Amino acid sequence: MTETTELTSMPNQARTLLLNRDGDTRPTAAFFGEEYVPPSFKAVELPSELLTVRRALFGSNPDNAGMNYMLWHYMRLLHSTEYSSYVMALDTRITYMHKRSLIDYEFGPGITPDDDALDFSGGSSLGGADGRLYASWRITYSGGVEITNLQTGFSELQTPVVTDGLTNFMPLTGMSSLLVRIRVPLTATSWVVEYLEQPTSELDPITRAEQLGSIGDEAYAALFPNRAPYKLFKQLWEQHSEFPYKISGALLALVYLTEEYRTTLV
Repeated sequence: MTETTELTSMPNQARTLLLNRDGDTRPTAAFFGEEYVPPSFKAVELPSELLTVRRALFGSNPDNAGMNYMLWHYMRLLHSTEYSSYVMALDTRITYMHKRSLIDYEFGPGITPDDDALDFSGGSSLGGADGRLYASWRITYSGGVEITNLQTGFSELQTPVVTDGLTNFMPLTGMSSLLVRIRVPLTATSWVVEYLEQPTSELDPITRAEQLGSIGDEAYAALFPNRAPYKLFKQLWEQHSEFPYKISGALLALVYLTEEYRTTLV
């Protein structure tokens, strides 16, 4: 037996359904690639087959920055063909089709306060197939150096060696490949470091589409049920030679299925 819930349409509906994360836990509007998500939206519980589809499209464990980056690409692809009418049919109120680019973004570390006290060496483990782009730390200097990973809450206390006004390079907690050193004397004793990694080719939509082609028969059948409008979406994915149309077929199928699960309790 199915029970249909009374849910209204919402601004940015197609994007919100692809994102599928609680609206009341979103980062601030200043966060990388962040767009409006209705605060009342709750993540839709999907079957395992569609979770497989999502991992192919977004990576195995994407963070908010990674999701926003992929959605920046996907929404522009969806709006580039006449089949954007399926996006607009859900709700015509959209706020994400602006000129701000996430490709030319200034990637790397951002420091608060930015007083030239910190130098970095090495590289992060971000930007790959898992879809994670962002990490942040609090660094506190009080003789020793405490480095707290703000995602995990874990802290490590380092005992620096100061030579010619510079500490030795110290690994950032939870990411030993990225190192920091501190210039002394100091004008501040605590900093927040927000690190945003430039995405690799693993997060290119064409690469993600290749992953989607290997999701297995069960996930494929779940993505394209044998009924309208999914027959059309399947035809776009399987038969169209132009990539924006092809990927739109898969994305629209996931959007409309997520909407079905949102509005129908099975």
